[in-house]
Amino acid sequence: MRSYLIHSLEAEQEKVIVHGPSDYLALVDLESYKPFVGKETDHLDLMAHLQRETGALTITAWSVPRRLLNLRLVLTGDYLAMERMIETRQEVFASGWVRTHQGQLCLTSHERLNDCAHDRRHDLLRGDRLPDDSRPHLLNVPPGTYSIHIFNHPPSQTEMWGGDSARPKVHATILLRHYAFPAPRVAPTRLSGGLIPWAGEIAASEPWGGQHAA
Repeated sequence: MRSYLIHSLEAEQEKVIVHGPSDYLALVDLESYKPFVGKETDHLDLMAHLQRETGALTITAWSVPRRLLNLRLVLTGDYLAMERMIETRQEVFASGWVRTHQGQLCLTSHERLNDCAHDRRHDLLRGDRLPDDSRPHLLNVPPGTYSIHIFNHPPSQTEMWGGDSARPKVHATILLRHYAFPAPRVAPTRLSGGLIPWAGEIAASEPWGGQHAA
């Protein structure tokens, strides 16, 4: 069995995934996040490391209840999804930013981050064996910068009274607002008449415009 799960998300798509109990979850850029801290790393060392990486836009982490969670991932390129959440009186529980140049984000847990922090041989996708429902999720997404918003959903009346719902309960929505990288700037091309296109053939024989140069 593969040690991680793979999903592809495009703009205006959503997907529901399952993750097992943990103290916190995180969205991490697979390329730029530095997983190893040190063999003697303690809890405070790891928290300081995560704070530095958060400032570098490589990770966003948030606390979660220690239970099996159904998580809805929503990738969007505008504010409409956010507005719909607000209109239904959903409140943002946590937020952050992650930047990815290769378009690979990893949804993982405290257990995997802690494992990688102590063992240089391990990475976000491979390390100490985790329960099947706690395996990391590799998200293939468009490259760019992502504004991450976490919405926790309160239990419905059906759940509170112990009933069953026809649809599986979604415990939280992870909204990924995509900002594409700006197009690369192109250097000006030297024309046959120097950098002045109207200089003509006379200028073409002399460097940088010849007698027509300022």
